[in-house]
Amino acid sequence: MLVRYLDTIGPSVMNVICVVVPVIGFLIGLFKGFVNRSVRVLEGALIIVLSLILKNPISSLLYRFIPFVDFEYKVLNVLLYEFVSFVLIALVLVVVVHIINRFISIIEKVVGFIISIGVPTGILGALVSLVEFTFYLYVFIFVVFFLSAVSSSPIESSLADKYYYKMPVLRRVFGNTFDACIEVGNEINSNESPDKINYDSMKILLEHHFITKDNARYIIENNRIKIANSKELLSK
Repeated sequence: MLVRYLDTIGPSVMNVICVVVPVIGFLIGLFKGFVNRSVRVLEGALIIVLSLILKNPISSLLYRFIPFVDFEYKVLNVLLYEFVSFVLIALVLVVVVHIINRFISIIEKVVGFIISIGVPTGILGALVSLVEFTFYLYVFIFVVFFLSAVSSSPIESSLADKYYYKMPVLRRVFGNTFDACIEVGNEINSNESPDKINYDSMKILLEHHFITKDNARYIIENNRIKIANSKELLSK
């Protein structure tokens, strides 16, 4: 449903969102303090990074045992299954991290040490919350860019571009994954044949390490996605 509202998100609206979201995060952290925000952010960062690392075994199982959805472009199943794998791992890790931290309180001890050296907790909380909300903004911009690519409704925003392309840490962690999705969205609107779109999209996903070579080989060799010149793609 979000696709139909993309036309209402013009450059000015995106620019306002890019300014307002970090400010809101800063103010929330300022009032809630360092302990509240830092525990949440550190746990969230740990869960996200581990989920990205551990999702591949789950996606391998999905490719082997779960039927593909009958999308017009079968390669969209790869995006779907990788996302589902990430979410499944993240849900498990949410429970595990909370249980471990509840008994060991590692994060609280780190936070307590920082507080003990006399750093103002309000300012630290504001900075940590700013980082958290910047991440939310980064993901939101990616979703808008992806949907605009799929729907062929480009959204131009200088601030959104800067947030998406100029955040060094976020680009390093998520850049390949997010860029792959956006480029596949652009391929879908290229007016090429489904075979060529599937081929080019799979090539993009491999180049960005969005999917492992073993999973791609299984999908192609077992005709989960029928791709012309598949031997050429596998050889690369």
